[in-house]
Amino acid sequence: MAGFTVVEHPVRTCWFPVDYNSVTLYEGQLVDWSFANSKQGIIAWAPAGAADTTADHAPLGVVLGFNNRTPLFNTTYKGQYGTSVSTQAAQLARESVMAEGKMWKNDPALMAHVAVIGSQTVLKGRIFDTAYGTAPDVVTNTSASTDGSTITTAAVDHTYPAYNAMWYCRSGANMGLYRASYSASTTSHTFYLTWPYDIAVGDTFVPVAITLGMCKMMTDSVGTYIEQWGNDHATSYTTNYFYANVLEINLATAGDEYAIFSINPYQFLPERP
Repeated sequence: MAGFTVVEHPVRTCWFPVDYNSVTLYEGQLVDWSFANSKQGIIAWAPAGAADTTADHAPLGVVLGFNNRTPLFNTTYKGQYGTSVSTQAAQLARESVMAEGKMWKNDPALMAHVAVIGSQTVLKGRIFDTAYGTAPDVVTNTSASTDGSTITTAAVDHTYPAYNAMWYCRSGANMGLYRASYSASTTSHTFYLTWPYDIAVGDTFVPVAITLGMCKMMTDSVGTYIEQWGNDHATSYTTNYFYANVLEINLATAGDEYAIFSINPYQFLPERP
């Protein structure tokens, strides 16, 4: 699966020009209309800031493909891509096909086919850590918990957001179960809804920085996957995030962790210039 996919309720599909300024977009990428460049085309949707709803940060849709006669494949993001051009010579050097609607199919500008989304659209996104294809960390419990209320680990790379993290048990008596944590510690991870069985030394878990229901979420810098720690990896969800309504989290298979979610209506109410 390349990037994000629409699971339910797409608004419609449309062809849009890609912003002219040598912009590279990818299949499965979340995109928005570019207000920064006088509305010349679409760009990546990757919010910067706390639930940013200002210009360029209301999602438009998910890229399905491009009007390149010869498809271009990106090995990092596992899908097709296209890079926009603006000069006469560069446009006329392209071979374009397939664009429909009001966009003439032989227009030499780069066009992207987009599944337009709204607050009711349900999306599926892969969960990676720092880079596309890097699975979330597996952590090991280092202290027994006889009441199932605490997982103790060596200092994890990140401070999992309080009330905004889900844990999955990969091995041990609680294998296959999920619990949401409420602490923001790097070593002591606590739960109001306890794990039903004792947590033993050596039990392994996979935590992610999202939880069920309305929560904070972040993509990578080009909007192709659910990022664990904001698009610069050093900044926690206290700084960079948007609001999502998470319906399902699946952490059962290493390297294939994903979430089913919709983008909260709040993100569709930008303060446009």
